[in-house]
Amino acid sequence: MASVPVSHLILFIASLVIAAGVVGTITTGVDRVSAAVDDAGLDATETLRTDVTIISDANAGVYDATEENVTLLIKNTGTYRLAPDGSDLDVVFDGQYVGPSAINGKLVSADAGAAWSRGDVLRLTIDTGQLADGDHRVFVTVNGDEELFQFRVEGGS
Repeated sequence: MASVPVSHLILFIASLVIAAGVVGTITTGVDRVSAAVDDAGLDATETLRTDVTIISDANAGVYDATEENVTLLIKNTGTYRLAPDGSDLDVVFDGQYVGPSAINGKLVSADAGAAWSRGDVLRLTIDTGQLADGDHRVFVTVNGDEELFQFRVEGGS
């Protein structure tokens, strides 16, 4: 009869060990899900707080044929502070990604070195090479905010 309580005790201890393992696994999974939700919340906050607007006039000659570049004025209309050199921006010109080496940004409405804050304007110069006459498109993206700027180059520009 003494062997029955010993076998029950062994089964009870084994079930406690298994339960502890399951709880540890579930706790780890819940921690991972919680961290992912926190990260997604921060990303969503950053996306919601970011907003830029291209304020250049398409008819004002944004393309300089001599320098072979396009200059855009972009205003930070969101509450998220961006890099003062425009390095946060992703630029696509006429369907082609423009690398960081072909982009130069400078704040025109704030002190040098300051962050690009709400209400500040960035002068973004994009090296394009010689442009053919016709319609051109610049697509600017930052933290999920997307802006499209279209302009036309006509002979003699």
